[in-house]
Amino acid sequence: MKARRRIYGKPVNLRSLKTEPINEHGVIYLFGVYHDIFGFEIESIQAGFPDCIARRKKSDERREEVRIEFEFDSLSFKKHKHDPDGVDVIVCWKHNWKNLPKGIEVIELSSRVAEKIKEDVSDDPKKLSAYQEFARIKRLEGLTFTDISKLWIAEKNKIEKTKKPAYKDPGSWKEFCKIKRKEGLTFKEISELWNEVK
Repeated sequence: MKARRRIYGKPVNLRSLKTEPINEHGVIYLFGVYHDIFGFEIESIQAGFPDCIARRKKSDERREEVRIEFEFDSLSFKKHKHDPDGVDVIVCWKHNWKNLPKGIEVIELSSRVAEKIKEDVSDDPKKLSAYQEFARIKRLEGLTFTDISKLWIAEKNKIEKTKKPAYKDPGSWKEFCKIKRKEGLTFKEISELWNEVK
């Protein structure tokens, strides 16, 4: 009997997973690994609908119960004919359900985990990453994870734009001009850059 070969997703560098999920099992695993980043405390995971019961922090003293269904892609929820009133959150790898019923939150791990968390996860498991701190504050303000993700991206872009490029000692004006002219800069641009560096 010939051994069946495994199929893998695209390589990613996530905590304890080296390839993207290709099915619902991978989504469940990733949520288990990253649930704390999204502010969840898992109560139970089961084979029946809904897949997971969790608690989410609303304040220091209060938690709310959240019913979660795992899917590889969000549209599978509809294909499986699940009752929209039976869940609060769909956790999936890809969000592709355009006419999602109101009242259901979607956590798309491909955009949330792969792009954001891998760059912000701290080596110290007790220390919260910048994203975790940001998400916790915004969740307490009542924002959804979709809104938090958009705000996080906007904040990071704003910070990147305000950073000044770091230059080494430019040397003499003549040498600096030679180098910058070879890079295609105009004399006006070179002059402005020289003033910044000096």
